[in-house]
Amino acid sequence: MPYVVERTFHPAESRLRQAWSEHLAHLRSLTGRGILLGGGPAGAGDGDILVLAVEDEVSLHRVLRGDPLVRQGLVARTRVRSWTVEYGHNALTGREPDGPAAAPVGPLTPHESRIARMVVSGMTNQKIAEELNVSCRAVEQHLTRMYRKLSIHRRAQLATAIGASDPRYGIPHRVRLTA
Repeated sequence: MPYVVERTFHPAESRLRQAWSEHLAHLRSLTGRGILLGGGPAGAGDGDILVLAVEDEVSLHRVLRGDPLVRQGLVARTRVRSWTVEYGHNALTGREPDGPAAAPVGPLTPHESRIARMVVSGMTNQKIAEELNVSCRAVEQHLTRMYRKLSIHRRAQLATAIGASDPRYGIPHRVRLTA
């Protein structure tokens, strides 16, 4: 069952920065196991939102307790809600995918990497198309190929898949949760 988890972090910037690399490794592990479906910032950037697919609330809390930010006491508040809306992912809909998943094709090209960074920074497909002087359809096709290569299904998973980070803080740039 999918859950939406909203968390607020304690304002301990230096401790948060120190624990962030372990936190990222934990998120990558969850993504690789098909548990983390997406996420993004919450509030004024002082927290996050996670979309997690687990069997029940006991499993959910077990996953959340494994996060280094939780273990180090950096999470001030957690709010959990069940997500009952059909949203296109088989873990959310309960349906099997329409066909076999495509095998990863290889690393992203420099152009795909540039588009990925633009997506992670919050740009829409239309804005990316204008910036690169291409059609919106061309951007969509690049994103589709990138999703296949990275074995992801939506924009919200892109930042985690490419390991995006915000160099100003030394911690990941948390992107909006979008489909």
